[in-house]
Amino acid sequence: MEEFEETQPKRVPAKERFIKEIKGNETRVAIVVSVISVNRAEKTAVVADSTGEAIIRFNSTAEMRGFKEGKIFRIFAKPINLKPLTLQFELAQELKDFDANLFRKVKELWSSLTGDGS
Repeated sequence: MEEFEETQPKRVPAKERFIKEIKGNETRVAIVVSVISVNRAEKTAVVADSTGEAIIRFNSTAEMRGFKEGKIFRIFAKPINLKPLTLQFELAQELKDFDANLFRKVKELWSSLTGDGS
């Protein structure tokens, strides 16, 4: 049987975080946030969860497609600055019919059981 070589390098898994938990030493993070504002001219968006705000920096306006105030996303990104917290966009998943309070409670319960924020 022929073996297949993996042609793409594996990505480092994203750590699930609340905004306040991002320390800047993570390679990739996943956050669930709502969009506060969008600035297409600067290719940025301000997002927030129940713990704080962050700036998402995009490479192009095409990556910003679908980003509108009030929408909720799970965003995968790389921390690039802490003051103000700025994340380099990689991927987003829009969450429809999302219960933010339930998500927060489950994440806090999980953290208390595992002693880890991820």
